[in-house]
Amino acid sequence: MNANLSRAHVWGVLTLALSMGVVTPALARLGSFVPADGYAVQSGDIRGDVSYYNSGAYGANAGGGSGPTTITADSGSWKVIGPAGGYFSNPVDRAAYVAQGVPYSAGFTNALAAYNVGGHSGGRTDNFNLALRNDTPLGTGPMVHEYLLDQYDLGVAPASVTSGPVSMGFYFCPNPGDTLNPSPDGTAGDKFTMSLVDSIGNIGLQWGYLRDNSVVWRDSPTNPWNATSFVADQTNWDGVRINLDLTAAGTFGIDYFDVSANTWSNLVPAGTAMGQSMGEFTVLRWQLEDGLSAGVGGKNFFDDFSFSTVPEPSTALLVALALVGVRSRR
Repeated sequence: MNANLSRAHVWGVLTLALSMGVVTPALARLGSFVPADGYAVQSGDIRGDVSYYNSGAYGANAGGGSGPTTITADSGSWKVIGPAGGYFSNPVDRAAYVAQGVPYSAGFTNALAAYNVGGHSGGRTDNFNLALRNDTPLGTGPMVHEYLLDQYDLGVAPASVTSGPVSMGFYFCPNPGDTLNPSPDGTAGDKFTMSLVDSIGNIGLQWGYLRDNSVVWRDSPTNPWNATSFVADQTNWDGVRINLDLTAAGTFGIDYFDVSANTWSNLVPAGTAMGQSMGEFTVLRWQLEDGLSAGVGGKNFFDDFSFSTVPEPSTALLVALALVGVRSRR
């Protein structure tokens, strides 16, 4: 080590590196769903579903590169895993469409409105958002997409964050509520469910809203929903902030932004046990039920995602040592 590099300076660099690692801002492939985040401007074309092109994998905020570029269906960051989606109400018709190969044709005669489109008009802070739609007939089944997080969301490789806090925030605006498809107890049935999942399929928690837009949460798909006092605004943007702690068995907390009151409130206390311990947070699962036609084509909107992490001490130490090495060479 260079003699001019004092012990005090080494500790100063270590302290700087650790402080730099406390919160890692995201470049956010989810982000605001603008072209710079890797989302094509809505065109009304069947190929606009996020499962058919390199959505979230190009643009200044998502690693650079060019796009949109058509890809083999479900080979990118977004995948259709439910019976409906990608503009189709069943996997048979969708399979016939994607069998055409890349690039896909502009249309398909059996296509129905069950899709997930980024770069959609009408955002919260700009003219872009993510729009989910499933107005297939009741009984068709839910539209389910999975999104694989990466370093442009968390700021580091998600699989490397196996302990400590991870936070995710976003805003949403549902389509108008209805009373169709009630649950056996007479309450409104499910409308939208978001699941936080790890790489081996463990679900730590679920958040969502029912067909009447009442906001709910639970720690496991096998447990009933926990009701809250909030009903999501169907004309403006309410917000959600989910705080995970991946240490040991894993815990979480949820805060909620009520746009009508312009206030954040605690929805789930921090330290609430996860239903299943998550080894890491790598997958975001989106499920929208069928038969949604109210409002603008039954669309449900999501926007302005943000993430933060606190790296493990070993990660911060490696950064610090690298900085020390650079200083030594100088």
